[in-house]
Amino acid sequence: MLRDGYAAVSSRSVAARVGINPPLVHYYFATIDDLFVAVLRRRSLRNVARMAEALAAAEPLTQWWRLASDPRGSALFIELIAAANHRPALRAEVGEVAREVREMQIERLRSLLPEYGIDPEAIAPALVAAAMQGLAFGLVQDQGAGYDTATADAAAGMNRLLSRLEQRRAAAVSGS
Repeated sequence: MLRDGYAAVSSRSVAARVGINPPLVHYYFATIDDLFVAVLRRRSLRNVARMAEALAAAEPLTQWWRLASDPRGSALFIELIAAANHRPALRAEVGEVAREVREMQIERLRSLLPEYGIDPEAIAPALVAAAMQGLAFGLVQDQGAGYDTATADAAAGMNRLLSRLEQRRAAAVSGS
């Protein structure tokens, strides 16, 4: 899927990749949509756990950014989102995973933002969550496609911003 895109995935291509006969793929997954949903569920269980760990880390925003902007983890989810545009069963699953992760992020940001000196009434946790995740996905997508969109500059700028915010938070937490 990552190499050739979701449209290239078939029972034959999956079977060839894992070294089994194509009918065995259908034994476990009646349709390719079922396979995509299983991949999403399996991957999202790990990613939800990783996001929870990141948000509980000593530098939560930095760890969240590292997780979200890691092409190895995000590229598959981006491809599944693309597939979901054409596959209703997968769309529902992607929506559920996205909602679960976003709710976790927003809930944690409600208590985290004040630690960074940010008023959550002035800058909504939902805005911060959408901006962080959206920028990370955009950068991963552009890098993967080979687009020259100043992704390195944007990533470096985000890293500088997060470094300043983490320093501010550390000073505030140690000073209280």
